[in-house]
Amino acid sequence: MSLKVPEMLETERTFIRPFKEDDLDSFYSFMSDGETTKYLLFTADQKTLEGTKELLDKTIANYDNEEQIYALAVERKADGNFIGSIGFGPDWKGSGYQMFWMILPEYWKKGYGIEVTKKLLEYAFSVLGLEMVTAYSHPDNIASEKLALKLGMVNNGIVDLEFFDEPHVQFVIRKDDLN
Repeated sequence: MSLKVPEMLETERTFIRPFKEDDLDSFYSFMSDGETTKYLLFTADQKTLEGTKELLDKTIANYDNEEQIYALAVERKADGNFIGSIGFGPDWKGSGYQMFWMILPEYWKKGYGIEVTKKLLEYAFSVLGLEMVTAYSHPDNIASEKLALKLGMVNNGIVDLEFFDEPHVQFVIRKDDLN
């Protein structure tokens, strides 16, 4: 199943949109921030400027693939600043889709995470017609766990994921459970 990539989603304080080539500097700032990428699957090479450019190019090209993973840029309305990324991909442990979110540290604890994840879930359920979405979080990533629970996701416990060295917590939300 191919997911329809939104041209633009708007929240009270952000725009959620596909990445563009001119996002490279902001995306590199994000990728090279050790705190932001601490629990994520990016390689050391992807965190270099050249690696980030390759990843950005693949992300943009991937919007048209049949079985795509898509990452969207989160931009703050007030100043146009890139503040993070959010998106969907095939669920590693099932047949549906998982969502992911990453917000730069300077924007943590300001409500941006809940604002953008809720908007993307609304899009997933109302436009894409998904009935359920999963998310995975490293057990030490307490902020991510709190966000998942605030959305109405249910903690399904620890699962092993082939891409990670350590088990992760699986969260699930059904269409009718979105807070």
